[in-house]
Amino acid sequence: MSSKKNSTHHTDLTHGPINWHLFKMAAPMAIGILAIMSMYLVDTYFLGQIGSTPLAAMGFIFPVINILNSIAFGIGAGASSVIARAIGSRDTHKVQSYATQAILLALLIALLFAGIGRLTIEPLFRLLGAPSDLIPIIADYMNIWYLGCFLVVVPMVGNSAIRAAGNSLVPSLIMIAVAIVNVILDPILIFGLFGFPRMELQGAALATIIAYSVSFGMAIFILKFRLKMLAWQHGFKHLWQGWREILKIGLPAVGNNVISPLSIAFATWLVSHYGIEAVAGFNIAARIESFCLIPLMAIASIMGPFMGQNLGAKRFERLQTGIQYSFKFTFIWGIFVSLSLLIATPPLLNLFSQDQHVQSVAHLFLYIVPWSYPFLGVIMITASSATGMGSAIPALLFTLLRLLILYLPLALYGSYFLGIEGIFIAALLANLATGAIALFWLSKKLRAYNASDRCE
Repeated sequence: MSSKKNSTHHTDLTHGPINWHLFKMAAPMAIGILAIMSMYLVDTYFLGQIGSTPLAAMGFIFPVINILNSIAFGIGAGASSVIARAIGSRDTHKVQSYATQAILLALLIALLFAGIGRLTIEPLFRLLGAPSDLIPIIADYMNIWYLGCFLVVVPMVGNSAIRAAGNSLVPSLIMIAVAIVNVILDPILIFGLFGFPRMELQGAALATIIAYSVSFGMAIFILKFRLKMLAWQHGFKHLWQGWREILKIGLPAVGNNVISPLSIAFATWLVSHYGIEAVAGFNIAARIESFCLIPLMAIASIMGPFMGQNLGAKRFERLQTGIQYSFKFTFIWGIFVSLSLLIATPPLLNLFSQDQHVQSVAHLFLYIVPWSYPFLGVIMITASSATGMGSAIPALLFTLLRLLILYLPLALYGSYFLGIEGIFIAALLANLATGAIALFWLSKKLRAYNASDRCE
C-alpha cells in the first residue's frame, strides 16, 4: 500500500510565491554549476600551461565524456520527473522506490559504459579525427576516467532526485565540494608538486575521479539518511517496472542530451580539418560558452521539478506563470552576455593560450554564437519543463531539429563555403530557428492545460 503522507523533507513547490521558489532553487544551482564549470576551466588553464597538445587532446575527449554525462542527465531527468510528480501527489513510497531504482540504474549503466569504452578507445577517437600522435595521450586520460566513471554518474542521478524534492541547495553544496577538491588536486597531480609524480593529462583525470568520489559519498548519504529517499526494500521490489517508468521519460531525455555532445564531436571533427590549434581554440571557446550559460542551465534544471510537482498537484495556473518568469530572465541574460563578450573576449583568451591561431578561432566563435543564447535558453527551459511534465518526446524532437536537421547540414555547407566561420554561423541559425519553434510549442501546451483546468 502506498503511503500518501507527504515527507517533511520535501519542499512543496505547489504553494507560495512562484518567483521566490524559482530564485531559491536556481541561485544555489547556478553556484553549483559554476563550481563544476570552474573545474573544467581550471583543467583547461593548467593543461594550457603545458602546451596546445593536451588542449587539443581534451578537445577530442570532452565530447566523449559529455556523452556519459548526458546519459546520466537523461536518467536523472526521468527520475526527477517521476519523483517530482509522486511528491506532488503525496505518495512517499513511490518517491522512495523511484529514487532507489534510479541509483541502481545509474550504477549499471556506468559500469556497462566503462567496459565498452575501455575496449574501444583507439577506434573511437580515430573516428573522431584524432591524429595518431594524440591517441596515446587520450588513452592515458580515458583509461583512468573510465575506471571511475561510476563515481561521476551516480551522484548526477542522485542530485536529480534531491532536486525533485525541491532542494537545490544540497546538490549545489555537493558540486562545490567536488570543485574544491579538484582545484586543489589539479596542479599537484598535473605538475607533480609536493613530491607527487608529474602526470600531466593523467593527473587531470585522476583529480577529477578523486573529486567525484567525494560527491558519490555525499549524495548517497543525503538521500539515505537526511531525505529518507533510499529504501532498498522498495527499490528492489518491482525493479523492472520502476526502471520502465523512469526510462519512459529517461530514454528520450538521454537521446536529447546525447545528441548535443555528438554534435560537438561532429563540430570538433569539422574544426580538426583546420589544424590542432583550431581544435584547441574551439575547446577554449566551448568552455567559456559553458560558463556563460550557467544561469540558463540553472533555471532550466529547476523547471523540471517545479513543473512536475505542480502538474502532480494539478496546479496548472502555476505552470504558465513559472514559464513566463523563466523566459524573461533568459532573454535578459542572453543579451547581457552577448554584449559583455564583445569587451571581455580578448583578455579572457589570454588566460588560456598565447597562441594567435588558437585565440583567433575562439575569438570568432565568441563573437558569433552568443547572440543566439536567448533562444538557446528557451530551448533548454522548454526541454526541461516538458520532461518534468512527463513529455520527453517533444524535448527530443527539438534537439533533433536543432542539431541534426539544422546544424549538421548548415555546418557542412558553411564550412565548405565560408570556412571555420561558417561552422559557427550554423550554430547561431540553428539556435534561433529552434528556439522560436520551442516557444510556440510550449505556449500552446500551457494553454491546453489551462483550458482543461477551466473545463473541470
